[in-house]
Amino acid sequence: MKKIVVIVVVLVLLVAILGGLAYADMRVRHVVEEHARAKITETLPQAQGVGVEIDGFPFVLGVLMSGEVEALHVTVDAVEEQGLRATELSLHVESIQLDTDALLDESRLVVTGIGRATAEGFVSDDEVSKLSGHTVEFGAGTARAEVQGQVIEAAASIQGRLVFLSSNLEGVPPLMFPLPSSELLPCAPQAELMPGKIRLACSVTELPAALRDAMAQR
Repeated sequence: MKKIVVIVVVLVLLVAILGGLAYADMRVRHVVEEHARAKITETLPQAQGVGVEIDGFPFVLGVLMSGEVEALHVTVDAVEEQGLRATELSLHVESIQLDTDALLDESRLVVTGIGRATAEGFVSDDEVSKLSGHTVEFGAGTARAEVQGQVIEAAASIQGRLVFLSSNLEGVPPLMFPLPSSELLPCAPQAELMPGKIRLACSVTELPAALRDAMAQR
């Protein structure tokens, strides 16, 4: 009977210790995420609804042992630039190497390297219509625009930091609208036409400098 009591006490203590460690780990993660979110919001005031989430458990032990975390996710509900509103922007980063001292001593995400990051954002056909002054409708793989009194089929292409909706009709100029800021979409993306919106997505092997520097601020 005494052995059973001892075993139960030990198990209770172990559960309490592990629970306390898990809570402390989650707390440190939350503080780091909140610091990064606040600094990104401060650096990019045009961004609305910034979120930062770190994957990997245990967080602190993982960083101490390898100096890495599994993944980092930065999301932005919306950003309005040059008269155009883009929504659901995200940057998903895999295999992040961190400055361990900056993280544990100052709760700062000082990124020293990443494996790969994917970025994406969406622009609705209503937004393109407002900006261009023409009625534009996106479908699955299709784009239609009303230009000079006629509805035309258009193809999407990207040149520099502009998206072009062009037709094969002679004398019909393309409709253009800007990409979201390179701070949030840091590469030349591919365009995918979807019902009601266009998806802009790409992959990079370095963090955008603005986000990297923002998270590293004191």
